[in-house]
Amino acid sequence: MVLLCKQKALYVKCCIIANGVTDSQGDTLYAEDIKKIFTSFNNQDNFEVHHNDIPIEEVSLLENYITTADETIGTAVVPRGSWNAVIRVDNPEIKEALLTGEFRGVSLNNRIADKCKANLKGQVRYKDLSDTECVIPLLISFVESGANGYGLHVMDYDAYIKKSSSIKKGAKNMAFDLLGGLKSLVKQAEASESESEARIIKEKDQEEKEPVDKEETTEEEEEVEVKKEDETTSEEEKEEEIIKEDDTTDDDFEAKVTAIVKKVLAEIEAEKENGEEETTEKEVEDEDTPKITKSKVINTDDDFKTQSNKTYFEMTGRDPLTGLPKQ
Repeated sequence: MVLLCKQKALYVKCCIIANGVTDSQGDTLYAEDIKKIFTSFNNQDNFEVHHNDIPIEEVSLLENYITTADETIGTAVVPRGSWNAVIRVDNPEIKEALLTGEFRGVSLNNRIADKCKANLKGQVRYKDLSDTECVIPLLISFVESGANGYGLHVMDYDAYIKKSSSIKKGAKNMAFDLLGGLKSLVKQAEASESESEARIIKEKDQEEKEPVDKEETTEEEEEVEVKKEDETTSEEEKEEEIIKEDDTTDDDFEAKVTAIVKKVLAEIEAEKENGEEETTEKEVEDEDTPKITKSKVINTDDDFKTQSNKTYFEMTGRDPLTGLPKQ
């Protein structure tokens, strides 16, 4: 494919399957079932329009992930555990259709595994299947309106980059907020511990002192009492010195906690990247396998493989040299 200018591309954030949201066809999938379908999708650049089974070029999957927190697309909240994606669109016709509002949603074009397709005819829904492991997602289709009810967040290059930067900045701020919270908790715990120790020492000293009549107190006993008071004062001074010494370690403490927080954030980012890359390859061998498409009536006639053997230009009737429709 010719090297394309990323600055001229459109970047589309979309929800493919929403966790716990019932779609217009009455299907409701939850996190575990969504992950089963998600891990069966291994087609990075397989897109189509209106479920016509004709792959389109110059459209690629940039981000592909299961959400770990609630996200928004437009003003709609996508629940945690949903399947979201960011699609890069360089195809001029698809870009125009997105900007004019011809495409306002996406949906999956699925097939059913051979072992699960018995007695399935006509319209097939997720709820008709015994297990979502039976679902083989082949294509992501741009449609007028997706069955899940979520729209598309269309961005140019600058908007996409700034959006990504703001997310990273938010994560950094979260790290320092966490650091402040940890410091506060540690200081509270240290203060509570110091107060507890001081109270124990005081109570112990009081228990050791026996009540005496002031008139019968000898000079020797008075000297002992003064000595004990001096020892108690000395202990309190030591505690104050320890607390002061602890205060001087704030910088070291902050550095250690900052390092831990950064490490945790890096591990989370690495897990996300690994999750995007680890997908399971599925193959379709039977041309009569039923389909699940989420925005139109399902046709169980499967001519996808026959069409896939043709080139893009043969399927679209375009001239290989100019890329324009043949007259």
